[in-house]
Amino acid sequence: MKMKKMVLIFLCTALLVGVLAGCGNANEAKEKQTVNILTSVTGGKDEEGMKAFAKELGQLTGYKINMIKPADDYNTVLMQKLKAGGENLDLIYFDQSQLPDLVKQGALQDLTGKVKDSKILSNNSIIPEKEWNNIKIDGKIYASFNKKEIERVVNVNEGMIKKYNIDFSQEDTLDDYYHLFQQLKEKNKTQGFYPFNVSLSLLFDLQPWFASEGLKGGIVVDQDGKKTVPWSTDEAAPVWSWLRKLYKEGLMDPDALTDTTKELRNKFQSSQTAVVTDWAAWTGLYNVNAGTSYPNAFKAVAHGGTKNKEGAYMLTRGAASLWGIPATSKNVDGAMKVLETFATQKGGDLLSIGAKGYDYTDKDGKVELTEKGEAAGKDHGAPFPISEQYKSPLPYNPGVDEALGFLKYASTESYLPETTDYTTIVSKEAIKMVKGEVSVDQGLKEMRESLKAKQVVD
Repeated sequence: MKMKKMVLIFLCTALLVGVLAGCGNANEAKEKQTVNILTSVTGGKDEEGMKAFAKELGQLTGYKINMIKPADDYNTVLMQKLKAGGENLDLIYFDQSQLPDLVKQGALQDLTGKVKDSKILSNNSIIPEKEWNNIKIDGKIYASFNKKEIERVVNVNEGMIKKYNIDFSQEDTLDDYYHLFQQLKEKNKTQGFYPFNVSLSLLFDLQPWFASEGLKGGIVVDQDGKKTVPWSTDEAAPVWSWLRKLYKEGLMDPDALTDTTKELRNKFQSSQTAVVTDWAAWTGLYNVNAGTSYPNAFKAVAHGGTKNKEGAYMLTRGAASLWGIPATSKNVDGAMKVLETFATQKGGDLLSIGAKGYDYTDKDGKVELTEKGEAAGKDHGAPFPISEQYKSPLPYNPGVDEALGFLKYASTESYLPETTDYTTIVSKEAIKMVKGEVSVDQGLKEMRESLKAKQVVD
C-alpha cells in the first residue's frame, strides 16, 4: 500500500514538473517570437499608424513586433531602461554620437560576426563597406543602420533671384556669395529682410563656407591620434572675417547669433532670408510647403557653397542613426531579422512611404499615398533607406534629386567625448568675433587657449 502511494506521489510530481517545464518552454518560445523595439522617429506617426507599421514589419520578418515609442524625452527613457537591465528590449534606436558611450557601458552586443554572416548586411552592393567603417568602434560593429544619412547643402531661393534678375551663374567663392548678398539687399527693400542667415550657436551651417579654405568642422583626429580643430587655426581667419563683414554690413540676419534651426527655416520659407544651410531633404520640403508660390515666387535650389583649392565642395553629412541589440536581448535572431529587413526593398518601402493599405495603396504597380500617407510626408524613419539597391516607388519632392547630387562631397564629423566642449567654446568665440567684440585674430587665440585648457585639442 505504501509502495502504491509512493508511486502515485512520484507520478504526480513528475507530471507537475513536466507541466511547469512546458509552461517555461512555452513562455521562452513566446519571448523568442516577439521582437521588442524601443524607437524614437521610426514607425507610425500616431498610435494607429504605429500598429499598421508593426503589423507589416511582423509580416516581413515572421516575428511578432512590439514597438515602444516613449512619450517623454527619448534619450532619458532609453538610459533608464538600459540601467534597469534592458527590460526585455531586443532593439534600441540611437544616433552615432551615443554609440561610444553605449559600447563603453557594455550595453550593446558585438554584431561583427553576425553582420559578416548575413547575406544581406555583408553585401557591399547593399551597404558599402565604408558605411560600416564609419561606425566601427575599435574595429568592431555594434549597430546597424536605420537609414542613409544625407548632407547639408546651401539652399538658395532662386525664385527671388529671378524676380530681381540677379546673375548667379558663378557661386564657388566667398566673394561670389558676398556679391549675391549685396545685390539681394539692394533690390529687396522688404523690412526685416536679410539675404543670409546661419545659426552661429549651433555651428551646423558653417561647413560650406569653411570649404573655401579647405577646413573641416569638428574635432579632426590625424593618423597619429592627434586632435585638432581646424576652425580655430589662423587659416580659418578669412572665413571668420567674411562672416564678420556680412554681419557688419547688414547682409546677415543679426538674429544669427541666437536663431535656432526652426527659426531659420521659418524665415527662409517666408522669404525673410534668401540663403540658408539645411539638409538636402529640406530642399524638397521647402518647395512642397511653398504651395502655389512654387516655382515662380519661391523655389529652393541646392548649391554646394564654396570650393576648396582642389575644386571640390566640402559638406557635412549627418551622424548615422542606428539600431543596436542590447546585451540583455532574449531574441537576437529576431532582432537581426529586423535589421536585415530594413535593408531590403520592402523594408525600405515601409521605412519611407509606410505601411501598405494604410499609408499607401498599390494597384497594378501604381502606388498612391492615402491621406494618412500624405500627412506622413513619405518618412517613417528613413526618407532615404540605407540600401544602395533601393528604388523609391514614388518620386522625391522637387529639388531633392539635385540636392542629393552633392552627397559625394560630404563627410561626417568626428563624435568624441570632447565634442560638447568643442561646440560650446567655438560657438562662444564665433559670436564674439562676428559681433566685433574682439578682433578675429584675438578671438582665434582665445578659442585655441580654451580648447587646449579643456583638452579638446592636443
